[in-house]
Amino acid sequence: MSPFQPFSIATPRLILIPTPIAINQFPYRALYASLHANTDFCTMGFGAHFPARNWSDEETRAIIAREIARNWEPYGFGDFAVGLLPGTREMSTRGNDFVVLHGNNTLTPAELENIKWIGYAGIRDATTTSLPPREEGDEPFLPWQVMVEVRYGISPEFWGRGLAKEAAEAVISWAIGERGVRRFIAETEKGNSRSGKVLRELGFRLSGTDYWKEESQAEWEFVVPVEDGQRDMSS
Repeated sequence: MSPFQPFSIATPRLILIPTPIAINQFPYRALYASLHANTDFCTMGFGAHFPARNWSDEETRAIIAREIARNWEPYGFGDFAVGLLPGTREMSTRGNDFVVLHGNNTLTPAELENIKWIGYAGIRDATTTSLPPREEGDEPFLPWQVMVEVRYGISPEFWGRGLAKEAAEAVISWAIGERGVRRFIAETEKGNSRSGKVLRELGFRLSGTDYWKEESQAEWEFVVPVEDGQRDMSS
């Protein structure tokens, strides 16, 4: 994989910063840790079996760094830190839902330091991260291009505003155009109607797969339409 080239994604309300950049922002690490210390967030996203806990800054950095090593380094995709679009930016979508900012158009250090962080959204190769190993009798995993997991988490303070959908939609569109992803998968707790609604709005449907082997979870998929080719979203 070629060396990481800094970029960001802007939507009408949000700025998405790849975690290889955001990991160095203490306010983002603090937000990420606070989400996983929030009982409502953990119960909604991960189920009652995932207890909320307080992470130190060192632990938080290590967890984000592990994700970077598993995804950004080998595949060129992964988690994005999600913040509110700075007031200093007037984002032009050119008729699209997002733009990719490169080079001189990326955020300045001062803008980065003043972002109001609200969560994360990203994709990962589920076969090397979240899925349990195959057992005897299981079908082998498909190629990673059709096993890309979508994940997102927004602070409860911002629930109900459509921000999770806005962030995830931008990441999905970027991944189709820039990384050639052909199918996305996801899992939710069966009682998590909020995330299920977001996934349906993104075009996902219940897949009936049993990749995660968890009775409490529903599994979803979104197959990229054949006519969706690469789109130039660069700015």
